Amino acid sequence: MPSYSNPRTPERLAISRRRLLAAIGAGGALLAVPACRSAADESGKSSGAATKGGTLKIAQSADIAPATLFGQNNPNFTLARTVFNTLTEYDHKTLQPKPSLAESWTEAKDGTSITLKLRQGVTFHSGRAFTSADVAFAIENLRKDTTASQLKHVALAIEKIDQSDEHTVTLHLAHPVSNLFDLFEILLIVDKESIDELLKGTKIIGTGPFKVADYTPGTGFQLKRNDAYWKKGVPLLDAVEVSVVSQSPSMVSSLRSGGTHLLVDVAPLDAASIKNDDQFEVTVSDAHDSGFYVASNVKVKPLDDKRVRQAIAWAVDRERILSQVLGGIGTVTSLPWATSSPAYDKTKAAHYSRDLKKAKALIKAAGAGGKTVKVVYNAGLATNAKIAEIVQYDLTQLGLKAKAEPLQAADFLAQLQAGELPGLFINGHGFGQLHPATLVKGAFPFNADKNASNFDSDAYRTLADQLWQATEESEAKKAADALNDLLLEEQFVSDLVASSHTFTRSKKVQGLNWTMYDYLDLDQTSIG
Repeated sequence: MPSYSNPRTPERLAISRRRLLAAIGAGGALLAVPACRSAADESGKSSGAATKGGTLKIAQSADIAPATLFGQNNPNFTLARTVFNTLTEYDHKTLQPKPSLAESWTEAKDGTSITLKLRQGVTFHSGRAFTSADVAFAIENLRKDTTASQLKHVALAIEKIDQSDEHTVTLHLAHPVSNLFDLFEILLIVDKESIDELLKGTKIIGTGPFKVADYTPGTGFQLKRNDAYWKKGVPLLDAVEVSVVSQSPSMVSSLRSGGTHLLVDVAPLDAASIKNDDQFEVTVSDAHDSGFYVASNVKVKPLDDKRVRQAIAWAVDRERILSQVLGGIGTVTSLPWATSSPAYDKTKAAHYSRDLKKAKALIKAAGAGGKTVKVVYNAGLATNAKIAEIVQYDLTQLGLKAKAEPLQAADFLAQLQAGELPGLFINGHGFGQLHPATLVKGAFPFNADKNASNFDSDAYRTLADQLWQATEESEAKKAADALNDLLLEEQFVSDLVASSHTFTRSKKVQGLNWTMYDYLDLDQTSIG
């Protein structure tokens, strides 16, 4: 069975940006999967000059949602970095931020301000010049109550934005924040003159390598090369076509027939069906930011008792989920962190494993034997549906009356965001790969201020804030350790498998890349 290799587990949690990213880079792990490649493989694989021109055809299972571009939303992976740029981009090997729309930056010694020097000569697809006013607009837009983003807490910590000239901007912070560059990695610089049309999906304008030529909601969108792109000589492709294909087997059939070149997040078992075909390849993202979990609405009995939640964590067969649902792509875990995270603890990540004896004892102690528990999942996601089947069976073995309850995507997401799911729920999460504060302050399943489980704890909020604002390494390490202990004890979210997003492609596709948030980067992509 494929597994993570982890020869260099980080020994300590570094808090300053430089020390933090060094710790992450030193602790990076590779996901070993047969017939799969990582980003490092991709970058050095092709030889000779890349082929210019052509149209790359992509299929994905769900339509883009332009109104959600300011946070991470999986269907937008094909749009975010192809049409837009961010201020900085993390290097995949070192996780040091590299220049993008910000050419350079200077941080105050006390961590309460940063001055960004912006790239000159950049234009939006409309022809308008990019300036410091666009950075200020992007941040202010993120601060709005109506804008959803997992990094909103960082934007809200920015008290003042100084624009000394059109190409210089200084951000003043209420206090030091350890995940400022996580914000810069996800903050898309959008056209402030067409923001209302962007939210409706009627006009999508950025500074990126491709322009939106057409978008038909529910069907897909077409991109054409931005000949005025600020990076010289790229993109190589003439155009990109993205189609919505809801059924995973249909996506694979399209790839086999040549109708598409690249599939985004096809169901793992369907991807595995072509792993032995030398015309295709399954590329596993090195971000390792796809975690699968079962969580509890702690306002619903008997899930209000943490002994029941712990029993569920002991009962679920993680190994079966990994092998039978995810095709071995990932590793079982009890914590939300990728192995690259400085908060990752190998021993604590192995805390829960299948042990029905322990689980039944906890159910008995809680007086929950025979109680009914709903297992809710998004019916449109085949992977989540298969995980729900396994969870339902395991809870039945535990002595609970488990009832599967599929919901349509819109209903599931609405109830998830409102904290109204009626029991257990199966879903996935990201944000375990970069700074740990981003997960506990922003990722919705774990947000210490408001989360889908309705878990409310002053101790949790305090630890999350300590991790976010810590300026001393020892203080941060102490907060991370205590936070892991709290997550294992409370089990309002039970992580099951730490996995990765995948890109299933024809081997004609060369130079495929992505950001550390898994947004497709097609700057150097070609069709051989």
